[in-house]
Amino acid sequence: MQKVSSFDLKKWWDGVVEEVIRFPLYMMGKPFKAFSDIKYEGRGSVPACVFFMVMLMLLSVLRQSYTGTVFIETDPRYMNIWTVMAGVLAQTILLVVANWSVSVLTNGSGSAKEIFMVAIYAQYPYMWLSALYLALSHVLSLNEQALLSFCLALGVVCMLFYGFIGLVSVHGFGFFQGIASVVLTLIALLIIIFIILLLVMMVSELGAFLGTVWDEIVLHYF
Repeated sequence: MQKVSSFDLKKWWDGVVEEVIRFPLYMMGKPFKAFSDIKYEGRGSVPACVFFMVMLMLLSVLRQSYTGTVFIETDPRYMNIWTVMAGVLAQTILLVVANWSVSVLTNGSGSAKEIFMVAIYAQYPYMWLSALYLALSHVLSLNEQALLSFCLALGVVCMLFYGFIGLVSVHGFGFFQGIASVVLTLIALLIIIFIILLLVMMVSELGAFLGTVWDEIVLHYF
C-alpha cells in the first residue's frame, strides 16, 4: 500500500513566514521587483492577503473602540463593528473592481487576483502604522497629537506609493499610463458608488411602494 504522507509542520510554518513576513518586507524594500514577481513568478499568496484584510478590518474596529481616551474620535457605544468591518472590505473590493474594469478598457494585463494582491500588500505598511497609532494613543498626551497624525499620514502615503507601483507593474504600464489609470479608476469608482446608491434608493422606494400596497389590501379586504 502507498504510504499517506504526513503533514509537514515545518514546511507549513516556513510557508507562513515567507508569505506573511518575508515577502511583504521584501515588497517594501524592492517594490518594483516584488510586484513583478507576483505577476511573472507567482509569488505572493491570496490566503496571506485575506489574512491581512482581516487584520485591517480588526484594526479599524480597534482604532475606533480602544484608541486612548484623549484621542478618541467617536463614541464606541454607538459604533457598529460589523458596519466598520464591512466598510473596510467594501473599499477594497470596490477599488479592485474599478481598477479591473478600467484595465479591460486600457489593455492592462493585470488580473483581478493580481489587483487584489496589490491592493492588500500596498496596505501592509499602513496596517503596522495603524497598530502603532493605537499603541501610542495610550501613552502620548494631547500636545503630541501631531505624532499620531503623522503615523496615519505616513501610512496613507506609503499605501498610495506602493499601490501605484504595484498597479503599474502588474498592468505593464509606463508612468503616465499609470497616472491615467489611477485617474480613470477614481472616476470608475465614483460611477460604481453612484450606481450602487441609485440601486439602493430604487429598492428602498420599491419596498415602500409594496408596503403601501399591502397595507391598502389588508385595510380593504381583511
